[in-house]
Amino acid sequence: MSASTSPSAAPHVYRLRTGYGDTDQSGVIHHAVYMRYLEDARADYLRQRGLDFAALEHGQRIGMAVARATMRFLRPARFDDLLDIEVRVETQRATMLFDYRVLCGDVLLLEAQLTLACIDLEKMRAIRLPPEVALACRP
Repeated sequence: MSASTSPSAAPHVYRLRTGYGDTDQSGVIHHAVYMRYLEDARADYLRQRGLDFAALEHGQRIGMAVARATMRFLRPARFDDLLDIEVRVETQRATMLFDYRVLCGDVLLLEAQLTLACIDLEKMRAIRLPPEVALACRP
């Protein structure tokens, strides 16, 4: 098994409908809400691949911490929009690199990249990704 994987060829797609409580006073989805959308898409991606991060956290005391986040806002989403969040993942020794595209129909609204570091929850230090995580994220 390789120490890293290249990004998955076809993206995982997570679909959600925006809620009224996600909007700001101008009627668009508040910028901070997108982090929650990306978190939900990431959790769905991992769940679909059979990964149980609750078991890793509670059993092996392994966590995933956001080490870096970049977002490029291109167009606003609004209340009741149906969004597709495309997720691609690349694993490295101790990190997972997530690439996201958020679309409303054919319109690209947001591009984002998040780097998650695998950490030992007792020592709060970076550790190697468990083999089952790297394997599950292979294309």
